[in-house]
Amino acid sequence: MASKPEIANMTLSHLGIGNEITSIETDRSNEAAAVRRFYSLALETTLRDGKWPFATVIEDLGLIETDPNDEWSYSYRHPVNCAKIIKILSGTRNDTHQSRVPFKIAKDSAGRIIFTDKEDAQVEFIQIIDDPQFYTADFILAFSLKLAYMIIPRLSVGDPNGLRPIIERQYLAALSTAEKNAGNEEQPEVLPEAELIRGRE
Repeated sequence: MASKPEIANMTLSHLGIGNEITSIETDRSNEAAAVRRFYSLALETTLRDGKWPFATVIEDLGLIETDPNDEWSYSYRHPVNCAKIIKILSGTRNDTHQSRVPFKIAKDSAGRIIFTDKEDAQVEFIQIIDDPQFYTADFILAFSLKLAYMIIPRLSVGDPNGLRPIIERQYLAALSTAEKNAGNEEQPEVLPEAELIRGRE
């Protein structure tokens, strides 16, 4: 189980910085200030970039309006603390090309909305989770690398040593490993061969 200071110090370690942060919120060091500036952005970006079972949520969408425009049958309120919409549930565990539910994200005066033709829609999405106790080890590694990538210019005055491309490659490798690990944490239903062929059409 990690804490925010531990993630921050792992981030600094990726950059070869030995200074330790005891509190992201109150430390006065330049390193802590850089982490504070980019922590939330790096967190949401990492959640958007990957498939994270620990942050995957299914919720009923709150209906706003029926027939909101000429193109869509329903509008719903976008879920709170959502980093990324994965899909609108179709009622079929293994969606084919034909069974996927179309949707579009837009906004109104109150915030983001979702247009779709699905009645009583449920959504699967990646939730923004700010509590590190829920994070998996592969997410912590990826998140700390993304944070390191973002703070390099501030801490090294423009990255004269060319660390950013190296950190970016490490981040992409960490995401790839996380995707494989996430795939091993579920057991999809095996479709008949005919359905698999139709799904690729």
